[in-house]
Amino acid sequence: MRPRKEIPLIEPSLGESAEIDHGEENPYRPLEGTGSRETKFASLCGYMTLRGLFQLMGRTVGAYPWAYITVATILSLNSCGMYKMVLKDRIRDGYTPINAPSRYETDAIREFWNSSGDPMMAILLFIAKDGGSMHRKEHLDETERLYNYLNNNFSVTHAGKRWRFFEMCEPYCNINKVFEMFKEAFDKQYSRVTDGQNASQTTDLLFPVADINGYEVHLERSFFGVKSRPQSGGKVAGKGIETVITNMDHVQVILMLMRGDKSTRVQEELLAKWEVAAYDFALSDNSSLVEVQVVGTEILDNEMIRDGRRMTPFFAAGFGFMISFVSICVFFSAVYYDELDVGKILCAIGATLCPILAITSTYGIVSLLGFHVNSFMLVMPFLIMGIGVDDSFLMIHSWQRMSRCGYTVMQRLGMVYEEVGPSITITSLTNFLSFGIGALTPTPEIRMFCFATAMATGLDYIFQLLLFGPVLALASHCEKPRETKGKSHTGWRLKVEKCSEHVLKLYCKLLNNRLFNILIIGATVCYWYFGIIGLMNIQTRLDAVKILPKNSPLQKPNHLLSNIVWAEYHPVTILINSPLDLNNQTQMHRFWKLVNEFEALHHSKGPASSLIWLRDYYRYYHYGEPYDIMSLLFGVKAQKKEDPIDPFVANVTYSKLDTFLKSPFYKHWEQFMKIANTSNGPVVTCFWMTVAYCNTSSWETRIGLMEDWRALSYRYKDLNATVWEPNGMFVDQMLSLKSVALQTGVLTLLCMAVVCAIFIPNPCSVITASIAIASISLGVLGFLSWWHFDLDPVVMAAVLMSIGMSVDFTAHVSYHYQEIVDGKIVKVRVNGAQEKLEHTLQAVGWPMIQAGVSTVVCILPLLFLQSYSPSVFVATIFLVVCWGVLHGLLVLPAFLCCLPDCLTNVNCYRIFFSTSSEKSCRLPGIPIKKSQSHQKSNDKLNGCHQKLNEEYEGQEDAELENIADIKNFVGGDLNELTDDKMKAFIKVKCQKDDVLDDGCKELFESNKVSFIDEVKAGLSPTDICRNRNCTYTK
Repeated sequence: MRPRKEIPLIEPSLGESAEIDHGEENPYRPLEGTGSRETKFASLCGYMTLRGLFQLMGRTVGAYPWAYITVATILSLNSCGMYKMVLKDRIRDGYTPINAPSRYETDAIREFWNSSGDPMMAILLFIAKDGGSMHRKEHLDETERLYNYLNNNFSVTHAGKRWRFFEMCEPYCNINKVFEMFKEAFDKQYSRVTDGQNASQTTDLLFPVADINGYEVHLERSFFGVKSRPQSGGKVAGKGIETVITNMDHVQVILMLMRGDKSTRVQEELLAKWEVAAYDFALSDNSSLVEVQVVGTEILDNEMIRDGRRMTPFFAAGFGFMISFVSICVFFSAVYYDELDVGKILCAIGATLCPILAITSTYGIVSLLGFHVNSFMLVMPFLIMGIGVDDSFLMIHSWQRMSRCGYTVMQRLGMVYEEVGPSITITSLTNFLSFGIGALTPTPEIRMFCFATAMATGLDYIFQLLLFGPVLALASHCEKPRETKGKSHTGWRLKVEKCSEHVLKLYCKLLNNRLFNILIIGATVCYWYFGIIGLMNIQTRLDAVKILPKNSPLQKPNHLLSNIVWAEYHPVTILINSPLDLNNQTQMHRFWKLVNEFEALHHSKGPASSLIWLRDYYRYYHYGEPYDIMSLLFGVKAQKKEDPIDPFVANVTYSKLDTFLKSPFYKHWEQFMKIANTSNGPVVTCFWMTVAYCNTSSWETRIGLMEDWRALSYRYKDLNATVWEPNGMFVDQMLSLKSVALQTGVLTLLCMAVVCAIFIPNPCSVITASIAIASISLGVLGFLSWWHFDLDPVVMAAVLMSIGMSVDFTAHVSYHYQEIVDGKIVKVRVNGAQEKLEHTLQAVGWPMIQAGVSTVVCILPLLFLQSYSPSVFVATIFLVVCWGVLHGLLVLPAFLCCLPDCLTNVNCYRIFFSTSSEKSCRLPGIPIKKSQSHQKSNDKLNGCHQKLNEEYEGQEDAELENIADIKNFVGGDLNELTDDKMKAFIKVKCQKDDVLDDGCKELFESNKVSFIDEVKAGLSPTDICRNRNCTYTK
């Protein structure tokens, strides 16, 4: 014989007229009472659903708010890490994919130079303050003075020691030899002419290639904006003595390079500090004749960060506007629900405090992990504020609607978490995973932005549950007990309620109208058309004019570089990384064919501007020194006659290489090559050369040239040819932006679709939500193109942000349209798409509008900041809010109305992720009040249970199985509960007067009918089992 089984107590049904007892203990007590362990376990299993877990968490938050606040406070201490925050950008390589060709090309040139780091290269641009020519004697002298001061005297302090640039420039200290040789020759010629002598015949300062004592000096590498005559000689009327010395009539810009090797961490810090200090020096007025402009990657990085810092007061103003807006919304909502008290101030503060703590904690954690904060991460707060405040509005909306129902704090928070928890989980998880995918992109700075944003999204979600929920619990305690709890609105509030319900019904009826649906679909197709056209026409361009602030000092040197320097001289370095066998005619033919193809490309300046050591070696090999050295000593230039040499038929060896490199006319070529001494003599193992191009002011031209250069080098793999150009990484940024943006966008959308599929059990809702997210993203990027924004790293980050924000405007609608949750206690039947829309928009419509408006309000101050990055994010956020609200409140609901109920009512896995059927919705009910009549019935039924337990104690197992049916009836598995079985049980067991009297039989009958009615209404056994802990109306 098995041990006696206890029959758990049953709480009776409660009619609508039940009174409310505010002092009654929470009646939802699944783990309390005198039930058996099996019953308690069954009740606990009722929580093993997504909603059940959130409901359980909400009840514990309501019971122990200070415990959760303590945990949230401990988590927020990560914000203290902000004291180690480092603001830094890596414009040159930070936005270049790690697998970009330019990284391999840079590594190849580093290997040749024996450099372990990326060389620092600052550009000095000298222009005349009076707008005249820079080749005037006094201006050349002032340029030399400023250059010598920056190179030899200007210093920076590091670790207590002063460093000057000439101590850090190896192996590039002679990189400005062109200007030095020109200046020295110019001074000598100027001195001779002013003394009444003729200019020296050994020096001919012709542009673009000068001949200085037998050396060919390419002046085009240092002098730009040049207006020249065919040749010098003879003073030009109205011009200075300079016209006798050189054929240049006007020089607009003199360019010099300051280059150093970042071989160690200390060296990198020194060069970066010197570059920034030189930039600050140039900004001060140090000369009355010459203006110095300094530009470099470190300067550009600092200027971007400085621009980001300028946004700080605008951020503060935006946050202030958002807090004010949230406070106003909470205030009017409290007035409407007649619940105005000090607790609403807590709600307003908590709504904005959660995303702010998520932002500061993210910066703190990133800093503690040793990462830097780039300029894009400074815009991340807008996304987090938008997402966080949206979640807060949903929680406040749900919490406020239950204010008049008389729930205890535990009940109320449990229902708020049950209703809102899954919805904000969808948006938070999709954002977290989408930016997590973005963190896998090959672009380092974009990866950092996505990593930080994903972390902030997760932290905001945690703070919403651990901090904002307890704040609502504390605010609930501030509410005054009222006799009107549970009653409807009266007076003007009733009018507002009726009016809003009427407007909502009319709006939903309009959305359900077929003709209106056709108009919406037509408008959506037009919207897609313009979005696709804009997307196809968007240009990939990294325009420094746009990226830099309009008032940035770097705008001027950028203009000079783009429109003057690169328009006249744009060299590419070609590295031959395989030994060159001069005796191998096949290899030499391949090499000279490579050279000819590079010099034949569009925009090439031709062979005269190329620097190729082998051409001079051919001449030296056949003709020896170009000048008679003895004649040069006496000031007479006696150039030897040389016939042109065809390199394809010339026959040379390395036998004269040593003497070639020792010649005073050719020794400078030694830095262009690496030589290995073999048993057969010296051999050039690798070398580099340059070919110059012009008219390359636009990025489109430079990108096209880079692609042509790489295609050429790939065709000559036998020579192991590699091309390198200082702007190669910028080119790769633009070449990779479209593919990276497309890849990241597609992966993000797929990720969001998967997450929505997990939490939204209806396939149609998942598909429509995913299409809506893609549609919003398409509209944002397409209309950014119509507004003349190009695809650059800033726009790419903004698009990623728009994808994340678009989830909040679509997932909530799709989720609530399927689940249609508006409370917890009472289930009601929903008939048709219109009622679904009414319940959906009633739950998420107003919070969605509030969140959109609050996000726009937050960015309004940035309109007064004339800078590119803020303007991109302002335009993006404005577009995503507009398109998101239109999709969430118009397009998506109208499209869902067009679908038949057989598609929208499908629930693939209702058991775990949903506790409501596809044809019902939850509404907030009235808490249980055990009125006098119902209390008697309850006592009577419990007495019947006791009698049954006493009567059947010690009976056979067959009789105990019948009693187990009652256990199934009151809380166990109801799958076996049938009408016939229940009637049979009552007939056998309940007709004994000594066991159950007529009242007990009637009570059992009424409960039995109530459950069967619920089954017929479409409730699943799991729903009935779980809701057994609540009171039901008949």
